[in-house]
Amino acid sequence: MKLRSRIDLNLLAVFDAIHTRASVTQAARHLHLTQSAISHALNRLRREFDDPLFVRSGNALVPTALARALAEPVQQALRGIDVAMASALHFDPESSTRLFRIGLRPTAEAHLFAMLVQRIAQAAPHVRLASLNFRRSELARTLAAGGLDVALDIPGAHSTGLRNDTLAAEELVVIARRDHPRVRGTIDLPTYLALDHVIASPRPAGGGTEDEALAALGEERRIRIRCQHVGTAWRIVAGTDMLLTLSRSHAVSAGDPAAIQILPLPFHVAPRPRQLLWHEAAESDPGILWLRGLIRDMVMNRLHDDDAPSSFSE
Repeated sequence: MKLRSRIDLNLLAVFDAIHTRASVTQAARHLHLTQSAISHALNRLRREFDDPLFVRSGNALVPTALARALAEPVQQALRGIDVAMASALHFDPESSTRLFRIGLRPTAEAHLFAMLVQRIAQAAPHVRLASLNFRRSELARTLAAGGLDVALDIPGAHSTGLRNDTLAAEELVVIARRDHPRVRGTIDLPTYLALDHVIASPRPAGGGTEDEALAALGEERRIRIRCQHVGTAWRIVAGTDMLLTLSRSHAVSAGDPAAIQILPLPFHVAPRPRQLLWHEAAESDPGILWLRGLIRDMVMNRLHDDDAPSSFSE
């Protein structure tokens, strides 16, 4: 059997109603249609499948072998459409099994993702999460295509055309090992420039906002080590005389605070806000609305609990 055209989904609903109720009259009542409309739809189905589908036996319509074979797949397809439509209009965290794809830069994942997993596990025990890296130059396209549902990043040209919610900004600090021979509870700019530095970034080259601020002063620090993850950089600093500049919340959460000193940065760098980003096509998606609210609340709760805004590293 080969269908001559794409079948109208309304015809499948008629098929299911007739099969379930064994009656054109009852199918018409169930679908709030006239008997004539149901009979017309049944004739179309018979032509489409080149099979009578239902034959009369007394007062009932009995399915043919083909109709019996079609009945369960048609019911499953219709239920699937109903579920999809309901999910599109309503999101129930307690029952949803939806997969959310969250764009996070590698250095942000350890700082944020575990906390987000814990929050979602409490509110939506069956929801699945994926933390995915992204290219900033491709972020708008990835969000538009559904490769990501939301992303967390610093403001920039990559966010043009996307919807966003500005989250908390945070100051940068310096960390040094607890028993550093040249750093004792405070650090000045000459000492900062005289020592070697570690930088944590997924980018293969380039500095951070602190390097831009130093350049504006006509200065440059010595970056000796470059790695991808804040946790790695933190451990390097804890075991050497090098320094690491990072956001305060990263400094607090990256490792054992007893092993390091957290110091004010000895020059001014304007706090850089972080953004929660999504595509305009997902503006009214109830699931993404819920996720955005949860992330926003999580950031604000951390701000209140730690007396320092949460940040998402570059």
